[in-house]
Amino acid sequence: MGVQQGSFLHCPCDTSAFTLILRGVRNLSKILVPLLVLLVASVVKGQDVPIQPHWTTVDKLSSLAESTTISHRQAMMSRIFIHADNNVLPLRLGDKETLPPMRFEGSKAYYFHARFKELGVSYRQWSLHYGHGKADFYEGNKGAAQLFLDAKSNGVDWLKVYDVDAYLRRTHSHQWVLSYAAPVRLSGREGQCAIAFRWLRMHRLQYGTLKGLMWLGQFQGDLKLLTTRGLPESETRSNGVALDVAIVVPLSDRLRAGIWVENLYSRIWQRTLQDITAKVATNTVKPDADGFLHAVPFMQGRIDRRSLNAKATRLWAVGAAWQQRKNYWLLLTEHDAIGTQVSIGYMLAIGGRQKVWLMRTMGRDKWLIGIDTPQCRIHLSLDKLNANEIKRAFIDIRLGL
Repeated sequence: MGVQQGSFLHCPCDTSAFTLILRGVRNLSKILVPLLVLLVASVVKGQDVPIQPHWTTVDKLSSLAESTTISHRQAMMSRIFIHADNNVLPLRLGDKETLPPMRFEGSKAYYFHARFKELGVSYRQWSLHYGHGKADFYEGNKGAAQLFLDAKSNGVDWLKVYDVDAYLRRTHSHQWVLSYAAPVRLSGREGQCAIAFRWLRMHRLQYGTLKGLMWLGQFQGDLKLLTTRGLPESETRSNGVALDVAIVVPLSDRLRAGIWVENLYSRIWQRTLQDITAKVATNTVKPDADGFLHAVPFMQGRIDRRSLNAKATRLWAVGAAWQQRKNYWLLLTEHDAIGTQVSIGYMLAIGGRQKVWLMRTMGRDKWLIGIDTPQCRIHLSLDKLNANEIKRAFIDIRLGL
């Protein structure tokens, strides 16, 4: 029996799209290999702390959906960025003195908060930005999260054993960013490589761990904390540097790909901190300004002063955009202090330079919506439409001339 034309065994499919993708992957490997070698060679051992990001999610998506970023660069810009993300409780309940009884169902708890303001000027391929902000990251096991929730609801179970293992990393800094964007050519197509050098002025740095057991109304454990709190500002001002690299290239007529690595190389030289090491015991479990225990008495321990040679937490992202007329299908994988997340979405072009964005982050049930115009860019990300249930959100507002 012969096979008829048009049956599922013989489909006259157009394989041009698959050919373009395969060709693009081969081209991408030419820039991936040297960048990965540089990434491995730049590993610096030591404590890592979060700092405010240089490129936001919106910056990466915009780079993928523009034929050349240099031609669209604004002469002056200002930005406000706020990001809060956790998996323990809705954000609106974070500042409440008391909470209703709640249970933490996960195995690892985290809270991340970053906010910064930024001003920048650009001329041709050069840009200079100044910004200041903070970045906080807390992480703990299930016992730490449940003890936090029970303490906030005045429901600590005396007969239950809470196994606590938690740490914090917090920074507050000012930064000056000098960046250069150069055109690069790959298989005859022009893309862009951006290199940014950041000089950091650190005003606060905290790095600590807390491990112990809560049982019969008493917490006992070990506290290790490096902190600038309690020291004169003249002693805590310190410096740091960071190097960021980004490459966005067209792999075919319709496919573009990008790679972003922040803090590829970084060093933070903290002049003076208090080095607290102690055995602690308390029957009061309440977060203090450092996010650990309030009024913890020292059973035995010591407070010293020391310097710290640290590095900034490395961030990376890989993305691709498939052009469909003036619109784009988008795929972005990002790795930050929280972990790795994958987002897919669509960019719709309206008129000349207006754009509407819609992205979905897999696994975290988070949506991103945004509107771009030549003078204004507003993007909002939420995991829930109900304000009482939101655990993950960010807003990115940028104005330009």
